[in-house]
Amino acid sequence: MDQTILFILAILPIMVIFVGLVFFRRSGTLMAFIGWALTVLIAVTFFNTSLSIALYASLDGIIASFGISLMVLFTILQVTMMDIGGAIRSITEYIKEIAAERYDQIMLLNVGLGSFLVSIGATPVTMLPPIMLALGFSPLASVALPCLGYDPLTSFSLLAVPITLPAAIFGLDVTILGSTIALFLPVVSTGFALGMLWLADGINGLKKGLFPAILAGLSLGLSCIFFVNILPASAIGLVGVFSGLVTILVLLAHRKLQGKPLLVKREIPAGSLPLWKAALPWILLVVFIVIISIPAVQTGLYNILGDLQKIPIVANKSVDIKLLNQAYFWVLISTLVAAPFLIKRKEDGKKIVTLWLKRAWSPTLAAAIFFAIAYVMDWSGQSVIQGAVGFAPGAMTTNMNVVIGLTLAGILGAAFPLVSPLLGLFGSFVSGSETSSNVMFYGILKSSSDVLSLDFIKVYAAHAVAGGIASSIAPAKIMNAAAVIDQPGIIGEVIKKSAVVAIILTAITGVMLVIMLAL
Repeated sequence: MDQTILFILAILPIMVIFVGLVFFRRSGTLMAFIGWALTVLIAVTFFNTSLSIALYASLDGIIASFGISLMVLFTILQVTMMDIGGAIRSITEYIKEIAAERYDQIMLLNVGLGSFLVSIGATPVTMLPPIMLALGFSPLASVALPCLGYDPLTSFSLLAVPITLPAAIFGLDVTILGSTIALFLPVVSTGFALGMLWLADGINGLKKGLFPAILAGLSLGLSCIFFVNILPASAIGLVGVFSGLVTILVLLAHRKLQGKPLLVKREIPAGSLPLWKAALPWILLVVFIVIISIPAVQTGLYNILGDLQKIPIVANKSVDIKLLNQAYFWVLISTLVAAPFLIKRKEDGKKIVTLWLKRAWSPTLAAAIFFAIAYVMDWSGQSVIQGAVGFAPGAMTTNMNVVIGLTLAGILGAAFPLVSPLLGLFGSFVSGSETSSNVMFYGILKSSSDVLSLDFIKVYAAHAVAGGIASSIAPAKIMNAAAVIDQPGIIGEVIKKSAVVAIILTAITGVMLVIMLAL
């Protein structure tokens, strides 16, 4: 079949999902199922994939999604408990004491704190929307800002798993890859910060918060470059943690230099919880995540369950869920430990569970199905050969991802670096995970870079950066954020608005890549 037709077929499910969400405003769960069914149909009909392989790939994707989908499930439980227990209301009042201006609230919460939270494995797209809404931001901004703030540090989120996992799989030097990615981040992080102001308050917001946004973005990006080059490779997961904290401190120092008080004295409403109690679930989570990031603790926790955590799929394919090492497990534990401090009445407990199940089932299911789509695309064209899932000789060209990558490389030629970050944007949009995108597209980018005689590490770094940018428009993350404030109907509008920021930043990443390759 003609390569152009195969290319159109390969991207068709994603285009259908995008159009359904943005223009027809269908639910994310519905579009996830439609996209998955269409992907399976196309893989089986046009890409030499058996139905059984497509279904096994879907199962692999669903189990592999647990780091995202179960994080959605349990963080919505945590935020629902904090909402019903009055913690969100109390935290909001304390935040107003620290940052009275909207632009300061945006920078401190979504750039500084957001980067810190996601770097330790917590989820700002669940934690921050209720607070943003309580601070007076619109529902659209309350969802979009934490999604934009999910990954200004791109690959250094989730203890740098988007870097360390592909580095381990493909034998890359994690420090070289990390330091190359970091070179993009002063510009990208600043772009995120400016995009947040524009999205929240338009041109007027940009005018008022221009300097704090530039300060926040540069602090985040430059501190990332600093820490990735001084920390040992084993501690690269802490780069985002330290950079987020530095950014918060720089923003507070800026307020002090302006002569503004670090605490705006306000009367806290009667009945508000003390800050330690209101933030207890998050405090516990931070402590747990820091502890489990210690290599010796990771090994000890893993050995408790050992091989029981390895779930076989088919042939040589299995998924190691590493249950006790996952952030979502400790989100659940921190929620349960904090519950007696926040919930005093049995009626509130029942209300929490009822509201949690109502909010959580749809985004949790959608996150899993988006992973299934990504894995069907990744497995397409493969079959079980001598007890292993792989490509028959010459069959790799029937893989959907390979068709997309090689078609773009063939059409664009020397211009490929300029648009290659779009593959990162595409991969993370589909799966909701930069890590999955980095793993799925490694082979495509390696072969394309070799054919075009390009520096692969720089091309791969730009791909990873764009994958982080895609967090701002990934349906799985937006559904999560919308669910916790009961606004599922705004998913398409958020994507439509945030896509402007994401596309501009991806284009800038492509231009930066071209410059780096030329140097």
